Amino acid sequence: MLKTTKGEKAVYIAVFVIFVLYSIYIILPLAFCFNGSLKASGAEFMKNMVSIPKKPKFENYVTALNTLELNKNSFLDMTVNSLLFAGGTTFFGIMSSTFLAYAISKYDFKLKGFLYSLALFVMIIPIYGSMPASYRLMKQLNFTNSWLYLLSTAGGFGFNFIVIHSFFEGVSREYSEAAFIDGAGHFRVFFQIMLPMAMPSITAIVITAFIGSWNDYMTPLLYLGKMPTLSSGLWAYNERMKYTANQPVYFAGVLISLVPIVVLFLAFQNTIMQKVYAGGLKG
Repeated sequence: MLKTTKGEKAVYIAVFVIFVLYSIYIILPLAFCFNGSLKASGAEFMKNMVSIPKKPKFENYVTALNTLELNKNSFLDMTVNSLLFAGGTTFFGIMSSTFLAYAISKYDFKLKGFLYSLALFVMIIPIYGSMPASYRLMKQLNFTNSWLYLLSTAGGFGFNFIVIHSFFEGVSREYSEAAFIDGAGHFRVFFQIMLPMAMPSITAIVITAFIGSWNDYMTPLLYLGKMPTLSSGLWAYNERMKYTANQPVYFAGVLISLVPIVVLFLAFQNTIMQKVYAGGLKG
């Protein structure tokens, strides 16, 4: 068994301390939110934000389910909208990125380099710089306040494209060439050979993309005002809370909205970490 030197021990201790501090940094806001959700009223919360309530009021969670609404959409309606929005944007976004990444990485054509450079350039453009033009386009296409907006997320470019493209670049062409020799067509090679090989990595990207879309409140506010998601609904409630001062109910709603994401992450955390680890080794 190899002995660790004093320098290595110092590094391990420093890394351990950093991770402990980072864990505290993550846990403290959640603990503050949970403690605040059990306060009897907004007045009690404002009186002492960090004190532990003597009589925890778990009824705030029921109140959040019954009272949080936006544009005549109940908490349940907003939850369904969140599932549709997060699921739709993830499906169309990952699907288009996968198709485009495979085509650019495995086929030789004149615009191959240009398209890859264009993908990198699109990532550089600030979102706020393209937002006015994007909103006007969605308005003219009648995609606002309609689930047709989900079709606009099938752009193909972006961070997901770069990751998936890198994976396909690392896959040997011998797999597809052997299938072509056996008489397989392009679609069969992609769906039966290449896609299954990429599915573990794509699964990890799908999970992170779904979480990002679930937490996105700005996009639904802009394009799906009549079909608010939980994130946009909680943002709107936070704005109204300036006048009602009912912070405990707001905190309760925030924690309820985190439940699906926490469950999803716990169920697939090994998949995410394994693919991140494998990607680090490959790099």
